[in-house]
Amino acid sequence: MLRVLAKALSRIFFRRISVSGTPYVGPHAIWASNHQSGIVDPAIMMALVPVPLRPISKHTLWAHPIMRPLLELTKSIPVRRTQDVMIEAQAYKQAIERGVSEKEWRADANTGAFQAVSDAIVAGDRILIFPEGVSHDLPYLQQLKTGIARMALQAMTHSKNENFTVVLQPVAIDYFEKDEYRSDIAVHFCEPIAVTSSETPVKDLMDALRHSILEALAQFSTWDEKRNWLFLFEIAYGRPPQSAREFRVFVDAYRPEFDKDPVFLARVQTMRRMLLAMNISPAQIIWGEAHEKKRSFFKLITTQGLFYFIIAGPIEYLSFFVWFIPQRIAGFLADISTSDRDVLATMKIAHGVYVFAIWIALGSLSAKAILLLIWPELNDAVAFIVGLASGPLILFMGLWSTERHDHFPGYWRLAKLRLLFPRGWREVIDEWRAMSEAVVSKIDIVNQRHIEDERQIRVRYGRATSVSQ
Repeated sequence: MLRVLAKALSRIFFRRISVSGTPYVGPHAIWASNHQSGIVDPAIMMALVPVPLRPISKHTLWAHPIMRPLLELTKSIPVRRTQDVMIEAQAYKQAIERGVSEKEWRADANTGAFQAVSDAIVAGDRILIFPEGVSHDLPYLQQLKTGIARMALQAMTHSKNENFTVVLQPVAIDYFEKDEYRSDIAVHFCEPIAVTSSETPVKDLMDALRHSILEALAQFSTWDEKRNWLFLFEIAYGRPPQSAREFRVFVDAYRPEFDKDPVFLARVQTMRRMLLAMNISPAQIIWGEAHEKKRSFFKLITTQGLFYFIIAGPIEYLSFFVWFIPQRIAGFLADISTSDRDVLATMKIAHGVYVFAIWIALGSLSAKAILLLIWPELNDAVAFIVGLASGPLILFMGLWSTERHDHFPGYWRLAKLRLLFPRGWREVIDEWRAMSEAVVSKIDIVNQRHIEDERQIRVRYGRATSVSQ
């Protein structure tokens, strides 16, 4: 049930989810991912991983009445982080008075958690952990905590099977626009790592884990820099990246070339922000130019335009109404339920689960009343079922119509700019064409073919790569 809910939420929140890589689906495994978004990362993992996972969560979440049932449903294992330990001032103070150091206190506090994880791995469970230790809003991988390696090695020592192996399965989650509703996300299952000896150095395991994740995750100093490179990719290919590795290969291949010309990168950023202000993407300009060459603008309006203005547009705005109000209610409840910024995103989604359920129920009753008012002979049960389906159906139709014809609205905005401000339109188009030609000229055919090969990566299942002493 929870897996179905996670899949539904993932498909609602994200427009396009690309999955690639070689996941290990066997038992005795620890799944590890970067952690850029509170409860969204676990939901993505629960939805996309082909096997059931038991997440490790910070123990403070058990104090929230909304989160506790979900944690118990997933058989989550509580763990204390350093920042959580410092919050427990009284217990920490007593430990210090007894002469216990912070490191010893944290280790003692987590003895039970480590034992529970060890027992679960030996029993064949698959543990989910985020080794960065805390969710963050940075477009690069932070320092990984060594707890994941120590958990794997402890499980190795507790097993009575001589051939026992613990597998670390790294996962890279790449948000292309983290704060934007219906954005794209790429998930790559990295090469699995097999731990075959309890004597394996912790440093070797952590180095292998970090290297595996970085193989699939492009690194940037700021989100603005990442947005610039996503913009460059879309100029080059007329589409967003279709996998995390494809984007990482693109950035690694062309970063040295583009970094040589900071003035050109500044022009790219200016153009990106200009199009963002007009709510137009490079793909929409490419689509508009391609269609304008093939047919007249009038014909374009009478085909794509009529459908958008009469059908897609009204459904889109109705869908926005269905989504916007419960979203704001869930956000308000989250704001008043916690002052911890690290928990805020988690609580928004947790409150959203029941707020949307209530909203759908109210919408169903309203739709039922309207149907019975229009058609009194209609059976009550049938009217309620039709009403129950109306809310999700409107939301689905709105999303479908918006994204099925997402090129036309941007081109329509560009056409209005051309009609009302022809000089400004010409300047934008001239700069766009000069920039796109310069971007394409920097991409050589060999690397382009290599990047296109990366696009063909699909989910496949493989064996773990051994890391032992």
